[in-house]
Amino acid sequence: MRAFLLLLSTTLAVPAFAQDNAQDAQTVVVTGTPLRETAKRLADCIARKCPPKEDIDASLAHAENQLVAGDYAGGRRTLGKARGRNRQFANVFPLEVSDLDRAYGRMSNLNGRPDAGRLAQIESLEALRAGLDAGDSRIFMQQIMIGDEFARAGKYRAATDVYEKVAKQARKAGDLRATGFAMMREALLYSALARAVSGYSKEAERQIAKIERTQELDLAPFRDAAKLLRTKVAAISGDQKELARKIAAIPPQASGRPTLIYAPPIVSEEMLPTENDTSGNGDPEWIDIRFRVAADGSVHDVETLRDSGNVGGTWPKLVYLSISGRRYAPLALQPGSAGPARIERFSYVHDLVWRTGSRVPERIIRGRITSLDLTTDPAQS
Repeated sequence: MRAFLLLLSTTLAVPAFAQDNAQDAQTVVVTGTPLRETAKRLADCIARKCPPKEDIDASLAHAENQLVAGDYAGGRRTLGKARGRNRQFANVFPLEVSDLDRAYGRMSNLNGRPDAGRLAQIESLEALRAGLDAGDSRIFMQQIMIGDEFARAGKYRAATDVYEKVAKQARKAGDLRATGFAMMREALLYSALARAVSGYSKEAERQIAKIERTQELDLAPFRDAAKLLRTKVAAISGDQKELARKIAAIPPQASGRPTLIYAPPIVSEEMLPTENDTSGNGDPEWIDIRFRVAADGSVHDVETLRDSGNVGGTWPKLVYLSISGRRYAPLALQPGSAGPARIERFSYVHDLVWRTGSRVPERIIRGRITSLDLTTDPAQS
């Protein structure tokens, strides 16, 4: 089951053609602005007591740069201070404050504080509720993200309860897009569980069939996504020939972000301890990996762009094996094209725990792997 948790963040990504303008919890847009420049902009903004929207924008930009530089703790502090200055403006700037809470939650998770991360996602929802109508689509989407957080924590019943509630409420409000996302998330969760426990395969099939039976035009992209999900479920058997046959039958994507169909799980039991596992200093280990997706959906040219300088143990090798074994939906490429390049940050995170009788948190010895997409897609440029 632990192996399932390690890749759940990737599994919960909705196929690209069903994403539309949804909030993507896994993507970071790298602007290329020097760290010292974003630090100065933020300091100047605070010094002149800039408006909340400017403060939040400057804080997010600097924290993003800190994340890319590997300073996870510093990024969390930047966002935490920004929340202290701006959270009271949620009723006036609900979207901006919600973005700030959401980013703080992600950074907390990377800094080994998953519980604080989940709480921040709930606070992000409350910020939206403070300034938006109850039936606003953005509220439904943030609820779905909270369900994702429960799923990543292994709280599967809580996650499905959230997804089912959102699907029902969104449909009642006439928001079929949010309805589709909620239904797809539940199907994705059960499909991922089926990879670890075959007994979940029937429930995964039931959830996929529920989407396929919908009739509304607005849900057509999700019915297409359900077809891809059937291919993912077929991959659980490990029959690579059958998987290749099903992927080859998928019409090639003309453009957009490549759609991940299958990724071999990273088995935590195969990760040997690193030197940092017993250091207790919490310095993050991370690697930025670049790879290309070929026309048939296979992966090639996998390479490390840079790393934190303290990487050890076997976890990078296991990440490489998983990436190399990925299969994406076929792409419609120009003749001779090597395929689009992707860049992902993989971090080996040691969570903080509070031992009985102690008020000082400790880092656990065994880490967990998280991933972030650092690719700047054309639509984001």
